Amino acid sequence: MQKSMGERLKAAREAANYPSATKAAEALGIGLSTYRAHENGQNEFGPEIADRYAKKFSTTAGYLLTGEGPRKVERPGPRMVVTSFDPDEQYNEGFAEGVEDLSYSREHWQPKIEGATPEVDVKLGAGSGVVGEVINLPVGAGNVAGHKIVAEWLIPSGYLRNEAKASPNHTIIMEVIGDSMQPTYMPGDRVIVDLSQNQMATDTVYAISDGYSEPQIKRLQRVPFTQPSQVKIISDNPALETFTVELARLTIIGRICGHIARK
Repeated sequence: MQKSMGERLKAAREAANYPSATKAAEALGIGLSTYRAHENGQNEFGPEIADRYAKKFSTTAGYLLTGEGPRKVERPGPRMVVTSFDPDEQYNEGFAEGVEDLSYSREHWQPKIEGATPEVDVKLGAGSGVVGEVINLPVGAGNVAGHKIVAEWLIPSGYLRNEAKASPNHTIIMEVIGDSMQPTYMPGDRVIVDLSQNQMATDTVYAISDGYSEPQIKRLQRVPFTQPSQVKIISDNPALETFTVELARLTIIGRICGHIARK
């Protein structure tokens, strides 16, 4: 007897090593109730959603929709995986050469190894930043532009979610350059950036831009009783000046949720 659409979706999810509907919905970035309705057979889904599920679960949309076609699609394995990362070693350069076909966009990026967090070719300036190479990621019949991935970091999703208070699906790694955030953040350090936290919810450290220049890492402090709302942009280096701007003029790229320091 042929399996139902929901049963095929569940089989594909389990084969892709997602132990629960909750984990699958989180990885897909959709509501748990929506996903469960599809897997339980309460609601059917069309080709567009099937294609999204198929990419995440390494299967085919045809299998999910009708049971026809291969159930399992083998993805190329990682050319190199960074588990212990030393920016001073040539290993980083070798990794970059090995993933020259990878770029990051929040909606479409797929890691070479399950659970990895990408480091993108963007350097947060503790002064002025650097935007590196942008390449095209093929998606369907078109392309999506994204920042080149220079490394993948294996950071447990439980740590990101529970300790760093970050969304694992929207988290990237960036390198720090410059000295304006010394001694807290040193040149060559990496920071964990949650792109989903792109509004100023609390006084802390963010990746920011004025919308025109390269991104920077700065400490933000809201100025109370100001209208329009103003914010202080603070460098941890005491030799540098603090300045104030209207919050609406500031582009917040994401909140700094973690720090990987060089010793």
